[in-house]
Amino acid sequence: MSRARRAGVVAAVGAGAVLVAAGWALLDVSRPPDDVGTLPAASPAAARTTPYSPPVAVAVGGPHRLRAAVSAVAATREGDLALPEDGDHVGWWALGAGPGSGRGTVLLAGHVDTEAGLGAFAELHNLDVGARVEVTGADGRTHPYRITARRTYDRGELPADLFSAHGAPRLALLTCSGDYDPDTGLYAENLVLYAAPVTGT
Repeated sequence: MSRARRAGVVAAVGAGAVLVAAGWALLDVSRPPDDVGTLPAASPAAARTTPYSPPVAVAVGGPHRLRAAVSAVAATREGDLALPEDGDHVGWWALGAGPGSGRGTVLLAGHVDTEAGLGAFAELHNLDVGARVEVTGADGRTHPYRITARRTYDRGELPADLFSAHGAPRLALLTCSGDYDPDTGLYAENLVLYAAPVTGT
């Protein structure tokens, strides 16, 4: 793959292994935030599967505003997560859960940077536990989540359950992090923000 086409995030999904790459280091993410918070847990009320509409947008308000269009993505023949080339767009792992589903992980992955500049998910490095995230489905419904945990994983060591349609209902936001190697075009780590559904709204 040419350097120009390696911009942004590329995630290998075979056996749960994930590789995140970036074309040009335009954001200093060499010191990822510390791991904090508690991963979302399943509740008896969320045991059943509910219909959902595919996500089309994700947004975070407040001082670290984030808004991006979302497109469904799947794996390439090589087992990579084929994200949108446009750094302003975010990819939704279509084999996982959808927003509003009663179980499973809604996985959204986006670029931290590209050759054109900062990516849609550069702001993930500034979001704190407690921030509210809203995912809008194609049916126009908005599903609110609250960030409960932040984790940094070595490249190639993302948990397999990030790609699962089973387990606790949650949202996971994924991007690049850690030291950037200009020779390989790779970041050393992945940043994941976990969020639980907000109920009663």
